[in-house]
Amino acid sequence: MIFLPNFSAMKLTLIFILLSSLIIGQEREPFTIEIRPRVIDNAKILVNIEITNHLKQPIDYLEGFLSEYSADKILIDEKRIVLIYNYEPALQTGFSTVKTAKFDLRTDEPPTFDFNISKVKFIGESRVFAWHKKAGFIRID
Repeated sequence: MIFLPNFSAMKLTLIFILLSSLIIGQEREPFTIEIRPRVIDNAKILVNIEITNHLKQPIDYLEGFLSEYSADKILIDEKRIVLIYNYEPALQTGFSTVKTAKFDLRTDEPPTFDFNISKVKFIGESRVFAWHKKAGFIRID
């Protein structure tokens, strides 16, 4: 009797293994950044920046720059914002922090905002990192 392998079952098994390894192997973003602008009295804009830590270690210091862009994507203003100071409790995994910044409403069209993390310091470490969506963590000090 000749033994013939069941190739269709093998194909399904290999496809399942490949897809499951792709799903499990993907890296999560270390931070979730949410920016929520609110227009107040048609005169000013309050911008809430919420950052959630998805890293496996607590963050001791976190700062960045909130950029204001016009409807034509021209940079109007930029503010430095410290979300977590060294003397505050560290931002644990899965927790988030919120800060608010105020901008004046200059035109009828509301501007757009973008937040870039410029300094990250982890608890118990003296090294300081910058973080970029495409480049990842970059040691700066």
